[in-house]
Amino acid sequence: MRQIKIDENDRPIMAKKSAPKKRKAAPKRKYTAKAKGSFLSKIRLPKMPDLSRLIAFAPSRKPSVKGRTKTKVKRRASQSWRRFAPLAGGTLVLAIAVGFTGYVMVRDAWFSKAGNWLGDVRLSMIEGSGLVVQEVSVVGRHRTNGRAILAALDVEQGDSLVDFDPDAARERVEALGWVEHAAVMRRYPDEVFVRIQERRPFARWQVEGETSVIDRKGMVVSDRNLQEFSHLPKVVGDGANEKAAELFDMLANRSELFTRLQYAVRVRDRRWDLEFGNGVKVLLPEEGARAAWARLSELQQERKILSKGVLAIDMRAPDRLFVRLREGDAEFLRTADNS
Repeated sequence: MRQIKIDENDRPIMAKKSAPKKRKAAPKRKYTAKAKGSFLSKIRLPKMPDLSRLIAFAPSRKPSVKGRTKTKVKRRASQSWRRFAPLAGGTLVLAIAVGFTGYVMVRDAWFSKAGNWLGDVRLSMIEGSGLVVQEVSVVGRHRTNGRAILAALDVEQGDSLVDFDPDAARERVEALGWVEHAAVMRRYPDEVFVRIQERRPFARWQVEGETSVIDRKGMVVSDRNLQEFSHLPKVVGDGANEKAAELFDMLANRSELFTRLQYAVRVRDRRWDLEFGNGVKVLLPEEGARAAWARLSELQQERKILSKGVLAIDMRAPDRLFVRLREGDAEFLRTADNS
């Protein structure tokens, strides 16, 4: 129905209607042209590329160094030097101070003085605690010189017991001639204890005109007071000290001859020559010496061969015996045979 307007001030009466919903605006088409009722409305132009993106990702050009002015370069260099100048100056001052301090310490021997001072403080603390040597005890000494033992221990009254080295002292004590084994220990608070086992004198050994006392192993135990050991058998020559025990064990089986032996001479470190008290010399072979010694004992028991003017008996041949008589006894025997 069409509304009728009566007066110019009248407004058409319209039914209240709800407000129309707003619609989203349709995206505008770019670069298109519509013409109603013309053929241009049916033609669609292609979309043009978004040049803003291409401009955003385009590489930026750095300003060339040539564009910088000399004043800017000088200003930046001066700023960097001002920044590191305090650090460099402080480092230089510290190096000079350390060097001068080291020079003064070396010149005045501060390190040695400090070490001596610390050593004195340590010794005073040890002395205050009572850990100092006051007594040295030795057990098992019969022939070893007491002063030699003290010199080998290298310790004096008042020395620190803590600093005393028992192992080194034991090695020095065992280097003494008479000492075969030794044990050295610290007995707190103030004693050094030594236990020694001495060597037993076994024989006398003469080499190059010098005589000394040896033990069974051939070790030299002393070269003094030899008159005290004059009763011991004597061996002569190089290597005789090492073979003496083997020889005397063999000779001891025939004690009636062994007691008459004066000394034994080692010949070229291969065999023995025996010298008896009456001047008789017996030449033992290199091999079969034990059998030759037993044969000599039988001749002595049966014929008293050592008491019949014999000067030397050569037993080196396995199947015969060579006897050398004294000059007077040989003349007597020739006269007796002719008569």
